[in-house]
Amino acid sequence: MQIYVNNKLAALKKGTSFEYVSENRLFSGSDGYTLTITFPLRGCPENIAIFGHINRADVAAKKVIFDCEIRDKGFYKFGSITITEISEVEVKTQFLEGRSEQNFDKTFDKVYINELDLGTPPTTYKSAITPANAWYPENSGCKCVALPWVNDYSGNIQNKAEHIVDDALQNKSHYEWSEDTTGLSWQPYLLYITKNICEAVGYAADFSKWEEVEEYRYLLICNTLPHAWYMPGFANALPHWTVEEYFEKLELFLGGEFDFDHRGKRITFAFTQATLAAKRPVCLKSVVEEHSTEVKVDDERCEYLESKNLVYKDCDHEMWKFYSCDWFIKGWQNRVVRYNSMRELLAANKGYANWDGQHHRNSQIDKLLYAADCDAYFVIRAMSRTVKSITSIAGHVRIHFNYKCILQPVNLFGGRIISEDEDAEQVEIEFVPAWIDDTEPKYGKALFLSFSSYDEDSGVQGEDEEKYPFMQTHGVSSLAAGEKEKKSEYYDRIYIGWYDGSNYYQGSRLPYPNVENIVIADDWSNFSYAHFSLRINDRQVKRGQIIHNIEPKLKTTFKFLSETIPDVRSVFLIRGKRYICEKITATFTENGMSQLLKGVFYPIKEN
Repeated sequence: MQIYVNNKLAALKKGTSFEYVSENRLFSGSDGYTLTITFPLRGCPENIAIFGHINRADVAAKKVIFDCEIRDKGFYKFGSITITEISEVEVKTQFLEGRSEQNFDKTFDKVYINELDLGTPPTTYKSAITPANAWYPENSGCKCVALPWVNDYSGNIQNKAEHIVDDALQNKSHYEWSEDTTGLSWQPYLLYITKNICEAVGYAADFSKWEEVEEYRYLLICNTLPHAWYMPGFANALPHWTVEEYFEKLELFLGGEFDFDHRGKRITFAFTQATLAAKRPVCLKSVVEEHSTEVKVDDERCEYLESKNLVYKDCDHEMWKFYSCDWFIKGWQNRVVRYNSMRELLAANKGYANWDGQHHRNSQIDKLLYAADCDAYFVIRAMSRTVKSITSIAGHVRIHFNYKCILQPVNLFGGRIISEDEDAEQVEIEFVPAWIDDTEPKYGKALFLSFSSYDEDSGVQGEDEEKYPFMQTHGVSSLAAGEKEKKSEYYDRIYIGWYDGSNYYQGSRLPYPNVENIVIADDWSNFSYAHFSLRINDRQVKRGQIIHNIEPKLKTTFKFLSETIPDVRSVFLIRGKRYICEKITATFTENGMSQLLKGVFYPIKEN
């Protein structure tokens, strides 16, 4: 065995041995690393030439890191070694490779995404661009769009436009910006912002795997600030996350992995499911009889990511009670009416598009409706009402209403639940579905946003001074927004929608980003699927599927013979059963790697 440090062959301590651990990153977030490797210094000119005259103060003051290669027959790893302890006699080190090395690096620890220059929109002047072009992604090269959105504080529609009919017979029309739209505020695409983050920190990006999938290309960051603030830079509306935090959180949302090459200053991306699907199973034949299976105790949890409940982080906007309500679905199972298909559900209930407000016995109006082909639940939700009649009997006046209703999907963004146990571990996704809700009938649905800090002047007129907001400078507003968390941010998460320019049953109303993958016509006559689903609880789509469902309370240790360390991320076939490996440990001496390896495994649940 040979170890090269900074391209120089290092001398090993006589009788040296160390353990190399290859970990599955879906358990620990790490790849390969060693326990302590000791190199002699006293009387060893080769190692003094490598390590120089570093001392304890150097190690204590900063991290001392060297490039390192470990070479042996059938084994090669390139990474870094970090010094953990030093004396006049010897230096103790740890080798790190792949994600382990990436985790150790602190390059982006204090670099915050909302403090970077991540670009600005093409214009903020409404006279410089038509609504049609501002709403068409390809017009900006899929960098950003200026979709209408509602400031929840004021109720004002930003980027509002009016539909103008040119020729009704020939169905010709166009949009013009409304008079009260003084300027434009834009929403950037997720891919564009992620590339800009890489560029801002001086790293090249290879996101070809991301770009190949249309559904992921059109993911839109909905975080936006009012034009009246004149803070057009895209970074201003992002959370106060470090670059490292951003990519960690984005991995969870995309179901992928970002790998950082800090030497080459390059970041690459791949989808985890595709990565694992490409790995061939490993059949362990030379298994030593010594192995143990244990039932894990409560305080020793399995850290396998796929064995944890995956949920979107709770939001406090008005639609979240519909978006995520696992408790409601579970509690209402005795009131579910099930249909084989969405078309069957619509046909059976379209009469409730208009409702008289009466709760008749055995009526579907108060039921939870389920369509099996799209694996989705719905409730009937009243949206508006008109007076149907007024009656007067014996001097008692009664008004009767007619309600206009929609089929409201519920729990589309509920969690990917693996365990129903109260103490089950869960992981939160902080890229969350945006708030899409109804405005007035003329404009239809729109994106709603609620952010920290002060609202813009809403154009209030009149003599009542109480109606006028108390204006404040942006600096004071920013201080107020960050006071609680001591963070300078307007949003504490990233709101996501999907927008490719398509117009689902909108007609002459304003465009909006999709979050729900099921779009229903106003008269309940038809429906369509949006091209992308933000759902993580739909087992019919990849994002909702478990890659490998394991038995997390069963832990099996096998010792086996092998000349090489198998790929720890492969599926292992052992004595007729399939297993997922947590880690494999190999022992190295100056003579090389021992063929006796030890692995920790969990059995895969067989359906």
